[in-house]
Amino acid sequence: MQRYDRRVVSAPKWMETFQCIAGDCPETCCQQWNIDVDPVHAESYTHLGDPELQEEMAHLLYKFRLRRPGMRDAKLQYRLMLLNCPEERCPILNEKGECRLQKKYGAGILCDTCYFHPRNFFQIDEQIFLSACLSCPECARLALLHREPTEFSRFESEIDPGTEWLETSFITDPKARILMRNRERVVSMMCLLLQDRSGSFAKRMAQTLDFLRILTGENLQDPESIRAAAKKAQNSGHSYDILQDNLKLMDCWTAVFDPVDENAEKASREISDITRHIAGGRIGYTQRLAGNYEEGKRLMDPFLSENEHLIENFMVHCVFSDSFKQFHRCQNELLTPENILFHESALLQVWYILLHVRLAYAALSHGTMNEELFLQTVIHADRTYWHYPDWFARIADRFRSYTPKN
Repeated sequence: MQRYDRRVVSAPKWMETFQCIAGDCPETCCQQWNIDVDPVHAESYTHLGDPELQEEMAHLLYKFRLRRPGMRDAKLQYRLMLLNCPEERCPILNEKGECRLQKKYGAGILCDTCYFHPRNFFQIDEQIFLSACLSCPECARLALLHREPTEFSRFESEIDPGTEWLETSFITDPKARILMRNRERVVSMMCLLLQDRSGSFAKRMAQTLDFLRILTGENLQDPESIRAAAKKAQNSGHSYDILQDNLKLMDCWTAVFDPVDENAEKASREISDITRHIAGGRIGYTQRLAGNYEEGKRLMDPFLSENEHLIENFMVHCVFSDSFKQFHRCQNELLTPENILFHESALLQVWYILLHVRLAYAALSHGTMNEELFLQTVIHADRTYWHYPDWFARIADRFRSYTPKN
């Protein structure tokens, strides 16, 4: 079966030794989503030597043609339709949660998606980055529960041939092109600020947002200018905590996060459901929404105050994994560094708000907050929201244009 190229990647250090725990995993990744299959493996699934597996794969594998904007002809694609299966779970799993296909034929039989999941690769010019899906319980545990600051390293890895990529020569604005080429340096400075434990996390958030603002006036071609911008942000003394005023936060939540239409994706529908539950069934009733959020916040705050590393690790993961990744915007719009940095600033705040409201909702529902509930909240949020980058981009755009009520 297919052999994969090996390249040097930048990644969180823990990913160098990450291994899927398969049947020991409390929540298999082989459920609740349809899995894209590359043509090479799709072909192999049509002539397996095992009659039983062959019949099951014949029912599971779906072939269709898809035409995207700008494409002249529809492209043949393949998908394992897990959402059509009982309990939306892959029928190829055995009673121990192990893949029968892999056990019989080896890992090479797995399609690219299954082989590389939960690893996420993306490439900017020759720089390749590797992150992970927090919907994987083992990844969530390794990424979030450690008390020491997250470390990053470079190591050799097999590369997913479907890796998302950006060729910066396509970016029209020369300063925006330089900014994206310096993505690794900028993200490293953001992570450094978020992990500066000399101050509260709210202060670190403020410094990181200041860093993005200061960058707009810096010479981005000079690495020293990027470091200088981080130093200025550390000394800014700016205070920031959008979570401080519950009423204003909930007004922002209903205006920015909650809008939903009949064609909305799963992320928008669940946000709307959460809003109804916190508000006691009355969408738009901000006063009641804020009061119920306050109760959930009261339950979770003591735990978060004692375990601030959890919020830190989550935000560092988001920054490394998702900052400066709206590649289609860079290629399809005439963007300036100001546009990009304003958008990234909004995304940072959107992630921060979403996590806290989800945690408050979880605490309100369970009457408490602890490490296990924190982990489960993040795992669920990753499955529900972080699979929708376009949705996050729209939320960030709404946040940028949001005007708080007096």
